[in-house]
Amino acid sequence: MIPRGWAAALLAASVVWGRVPTIEPGAVRHVQEHEPWRIESFNAAKVNDRVRLDTTERCAPGAHSAGWADPGEHGGSMLDIVGNGFREPINVIISGQSDKGIMSDQGLLDYARSIGFSFECLHLHLGGLQHANLGDGRGYTPQLFEYRSILFHDSPGAWIGACWESLAGGNHFRVWRQNGTLADTGAWFLAVSKEEDVFQEHTISPNGYDVGRNLLVDAATRGSSFKGKSWRASVEWKTGLLPTGSQGINHNISLDGRVAILHVRRTDLQ
Repeated sequence: MIPRGWAAALLAASVVWGRVPTIEPGAVRHVQEHEPWRIESFNAAKVNDRVRLDTTERCAPGAHSAGWADPGEHGGSMLDIVGNGFREPINVIISGQSDKGIMSDQGLLDYARSIGFSFECLHLHLGGLQHANLGDGRGYTPQLFEYRSILFHDSPGAWIGACWESLAGGNHFRVWRQNGTLADTGAWFLAVSKEEDVFQEHTISPNGYDVGRNLLVDAATRGSSFKGKSWRASVEWKTGLLPTGSQGINHNISLDGRVAILHVRRTDLQ
């Protein structure tokens, strides 16, 4: 008998293999020109190696003691742009002064796995990329990653991707890094939202932006572990970075205007 988690993953894989997504040409060119280490050919024997992640750990320079900078200071925004022209909130920031181990691409993925997320099912992306201007001098750039919720941190989804979430819906987040010349903080900026299942076309759940943010923050502040490492986050809530209400927001969903600033620390080394 096939375990439930694997059965769901195989079912989701059969769906997505028949619908190989198209990637926006501008995003592909950006990655090829500026971040070529993110791309390598597919190795069918080891799905997790389809996308090779940078392992360079980057810490925030001393000029940014908070580990992040307000994008609005240099013409950016905490609202990203969706393909339909509406906006979605970037509602969580992982400070660049967090544990240096999670400040690399691979480190962030390991940390995401520890709090119940993983990469998309078999590394297949459906739908368009969203773009954000973090006020760091690079203008609008496409999201780097999109991570979706899994059943638990050591479920099969941690290694083959969040295939169950691709079908059943759940929490997910898109990722950008603030590392341009105007604000080289190294911080991760996350647009978090809870979404419905595939039969409802993954539309955002009612109050899904605030709910998704809160679910992620709860998991981070409870503490987590993965591959022998443990972390716990403290949270600082900021207002004034995001608007309140629903004007111009995708799906006409209202925001409470709060952004969670996470400072993540290793706890197994203390």
